[in-house]
Amino acid sequence: MQAPDQAEIDRLLKGVDVPACPAILSRLQKEIASSNTSLATLGSILGNDVALSASVLKAANSPAFGLSRKVSTIQQALPVLGMRTISSLVAGVALRNAIGGGPRLDRFWDSTTRIAHLCARLTKEFRGVPAESAYSYGLFHDCGIAVLMGRFPDYRDTLQLANTNLDQTFTSIEDARHATNHAVLGYLLCRNWGLPEDICNATLLHHDLSIFTHGADATAAKSRTLVALATLAGYFVGSFTRMSEDSIWQRGREPVMAHLGINENDLFDLRETAFETLEHM
Repeated sequence: MQAPDQAEIDRLLKGVDVPACPAILSRLQKEIASSNTSLATLGSILGNDVALSASVLKAANSPAFGLSRKVSTIQQALPVLGMRTISSLVAGVALRNAIGGGPRLDRFWDSTTRIAHLCARLTKEFRGVPAESAYSYGLFHDCGIAVLMGRFPDYRDTLQLANTNLDQTFTSIEDARHATNHAVLGYLLCRNWGLPEDICNATLLHHDLSIFTHGADATAAKSRTLVALATLAGYFVGSFTRMSEDSIWQRGREPVMAHLGINENDLFDLRETAFETLEHM
C-alpha cells in the first residue's frame, strides 16, 4: 500500500473528521526538537495540565516501562524516562481525549491501551525499536477505527465482518462498505500529529502482509517490527480477554513469527510473560 496522494486523501476524508494535533503536544514536540530545551521547561508545560500529568504518570508507572521505583511527579518522571518517552505518553493521553467516544468506545480504548503497554514490554525481548516507539505505535495503529466508529453507525457490523473474514483483508472490507479504511485514516492522523515516520508508515501498512515478504523494502525494517509486535500483542490481549483468535492473527501468525524469529515454544513462553504483564495492569 502506497502513501496516498492529495487527491486520494481528499476522497478518503470525505465526510470524516480527523482530529487536529492538540496544542500541548505540538508545543512539547517543538521543545523536544529544540537544541535549547530543558527538562524544567518540559515539566513546566505539562505541569499546567493536572489531569494530563496524572494520566501520564499512571502510564509511566505501569509494568511496561519497568521502573525500579514509582514516580509521583512529572519532574521525577522526566529524568527517569526521558523526553521522548514522556512525549509518547502525552500523545497517547491526548489521542483518547481528542477522539473520546464515551462508554461506546470504552472497550476499544481498554484493548488499545493493553496492546500499547504490551508492545512496550515486548521490546525487552525483541530488539530493533525503543519501548516508547512501540508504545506509541500500539496506541495509534488502530486509531482510525475510533474515528470510523464515530462517523458510521453501522461500523460495528463492519468490524465483526472484518474480524472473522479470512477471504478478504480487513481494510478491503472497510473500503467496500465505507469508501475508506482505518489504516489510511490512522496514517493521516499520525502524520498530522507529528509522529515519527516509522510509526506513520507502520500504521498505514499494518494489514498489508506483503511487507514481510522476501525482498520487501529494507528501509522499512522498524515499521515491520512495529507491525509484528502489535500483531503479537493484539493476539495476546485477545487471548487474555476472550480466549479466541481473530482473522488478524490467523493471517499474520506465520509471517510475524518468522520476522521475530520465534517458534511455537517461544510463543508459549511469551504468552505467559504477556499474561503476567496484563494481570498487573
